[in-house]
Amino acid sequence: MPGAAFCRACGAPAAEPAPPRETKPTVIRPAAPAAQTPVPPPPVEPEAPHRSWRLPASIAAAILLLGAGAAAAIVLSGGGGSSSTTVAASRNPGSAATTDGEAAEEGSEEESEFPEESRLEMEEEIKSLLLAYHEDVVNGEFQPAWSLLSARKRRQDLSEYGYPKWKQAQASLSGYLAPGGLRARIDSLENEGVVRVMVTGMGWSAPQSRCSEWSGLTWVKYERGLWTYDPGYSTTADRRREWQSRSSELLGADC
Repeated sequence: MPGAAFCRACGAPAAEPAPPRETKPTVIRPAAPAAQTPVPPPPVEPEAPHRSWRLPASIAAAILLLGAGAAAAIVLSGGGGSSSTTVAASRNPGSAATTDGEAAEEGSEEESEFPEESRLEMEEEIKSLLLAYHEDVVNGEFQPAWSLLSARKRRQDLSEYGYPKWKQAQASLSGYLAPGGLRARIDSLENEGVVRVMVTGMGWSAPQSRCSEWSGLTWVKYERGLWTYDPGYSTTADRRREWQSRSSELLGADC
């Protein structure tokens, strides 16, 4: 660019410009095209006169009826929502997708304290539990026996004695107990899934013992769908108040 101090390409200072010549600059023009014949402009067609246009009355009425029907459908469907979903939501505001039957079942399922079966069936299951526990003790399988105790009984034994002392106490029965003839009869249904049971039929052969049968009252507990062994009058405060003075009636206490 004339008068610029630096070159835009390399940034070096620009040289002084030479004085202008008197001659006119040469102007290069494009070659003239070959002789052309002038083309006349296209003729202008006259504008067609404006005509008014109307639908036939029967077609217009049909369109109006269709529009009214669509509007009514939108209103009845609640703005495009399913009518069945709307009804379900009004019956069960908590969940639009839940039917009446499902809503009635929800929250009404309560855990029973005892299994829904006859007293005889309960006695058979309790007998199987007590037999399994005492057979494990006799066979020295203390860990399986421990697992048959109720959760609260295990907690009590761990806090008061610890597992080694509990195991030692059970091992003292192993050489004298004969559980094969065990019988179990429900003595009372208590609260919280607890059943008091009268146990008879287990042999006892300890020397100089006052009895030959390991029998008496004990407790089992139905929890999480299973029967568990819940022995001893000290397991709960209420049981202690009622049975501490009657401890001679409990399982094995008379021997």
